[in-house]
Amino acid sequence: MDIQAPPVPERIVSNASYGKVDPLTTTAEELQKLLTSGNLTSLDLINIYLGQIEQHNKNGLKLNAIISTVPQHIVVKRARLLDAERATGSIRGPLHGIPVVVKDNVMTDSSLGVDTTCGSYALVGAKAPNAPMKDRLLKAGMIIIAKANLSEWAGSKGFGIVTGWSAVGGQTQSPYIRGGYVHGDKILGHSTPCGSSSGSAVAVAAGFAPIALGAESDGSITQPAGRASLYAMKVTVGALDTKGTSPQSPITDSLGGMAKSSGDLANFIGAMMEQDHSSYLTKTWAGQKVAFVDPNKWELHPAVCDRIEIVREKQISEFLQAIATIRKSGAEVTENVVLPQVDEITWEVEDALETVWNSYLGGEINSFLNEYTESSLRTVEELIQWNSDHKDLELPPAFPGQQQLENTLKSNLAEEKRQDIVSIIRKIAKDDGFDRIYEDTGAEVLIGPLDGRIVTVAAAAGYPAGVAPLGYADNYNGREYGVVIVAKAGDEGKILQAMSAWEKTMPGRIPPPQLVNYKASL
Repeated sequence: MDIQAPPVPERIVSNASYGKVDPLTTTAEELQKLLTSGNLTSLDLINIYLGQIEQHNKNGLKLNAIISTVPQHIVVKRARLLDAERATGSIRGPLHGIPVVVKDNVMTDSSLGVDTTCGSYALVGAKAPNAPMKDRLLKAGMIIIAKANLSEWAGSKGFGIVTGWSAVGGQTQSPYIRGGYVHGDKILGHSTPCGSSSGSAVAVAAGFAPIALGAESDGSITQPAGRASLYAMKVTVGALDTKGTSPQSPITDSLGGMAKSSGDLANFIGAMMEQDHSSYLTKTWAGQKVAFVDPNKWELHPAVCDRIEIVREKQISEFLQAIATIRKSGAEVTENVVLPQVDEITWEVEDALETVWNSYLGGEINSFLNEYTESSLRTVEELIQWNSDHKDLELPPAFPGQQQLENTLKSNLAEEKRQDIVSIIRKIAKDDGFDRIYEDTGAEVLIGPLDGRIVTVAAAAGYPAGVAPLGYADNYNGREYGVVIVAKAGDEGKILQAMSAWEKTMPGRIPPPQLVNYKASL
């Protein structure tokens, strides 16, 4: 069994304005201006971005960020419809006619012409309904052009599987990292794309689409976006319907987006939530109140990522420089606030989050599998057996395990006890963590290094978390690193406000040098 990306459509229109679009740097806002002026059509755009996918997904740098592309006749029909609407003055919003990539654990029905596999061969050919979020993207006028690779089953299959790997899609590669993934690196190691929505993040960084949809329980959007020099956000848990998205736990699952600018992200989050966030893009720190953790106290655990001193020193130095810039730019700054670490979120000496996640996963996967309109699998037991029966496809020598799936069969946590643990989790992360900091300091957002587990604490609180670019390990392997920005539930706008100021005052993001150099060499 195999999934082959359909051939990229032949360029249908020859347009001199193609030269005005650099898929590595052009934002959706800039594309919208070209569309509005009539210098470009949505039909042109699908050729540009599908052409970039053809050049570097399985060829060129072989980034493996895309599992499948939408067939030519479907994207052409969609583009022509949106171009026709534009010609009559009917514009659905700021993303009208803009291409988007969707993570391949978000269900799309047969009208899109691609499967929803979660990276698993067990779901190749299964028929799915539309997830509610897919309908919202279409309502906003977007063109879904491809489904993105991911950590198989959103990182809930087996231990030791590197982020960005799936049986169907292979290993997603970061376009920033010189030499690519190093075999044997740790799960969030410096050579990995770092998170289950890695295909979505790499797709935006590599110019496969200006915007991508991701899903996150714990770091799945934020971590890979940080490794791809993007602006990204996981919205408040419960703010969006996650039906039709492969799950982990309703206490931390949510959706979000990735883009190359704060403006694009604001428009995309606005489309997802059916709200206008543009007023938050003030592009100034004046009047903002910001709390910062001590960067020396937050880093990835050595079990998942080795400490490289020259990288860490550079990260801390640039983080402290950012604080100084933000203070100088007019924000009210509180430094070195104390946020509970993940290892403090415990229940009876156990990791409380892991306990709850494990208790939910099996039932959540069963519900997800039963959403498919046609599938040979309906339970996690059947999925485990299918994988065992097809070891050559699903359990290769490099990643032979499915322990997380198997462990779901052993969980017998009573619902009352589970809710008691959830209450403990929320109290530590929310009440004694973020809320205490916000109340004591008056801050509206908290900023910390993304290399750490602040996003996990935010997930435990159910709070939205955003990401902005900070710097690049050009003294090591070129990997990008970012900051995480957390606000209270429902305060996505405060995160976007901080992002817009960050983008205005910090050094600009750079496109992946390997792709820039590849283009220059042609």
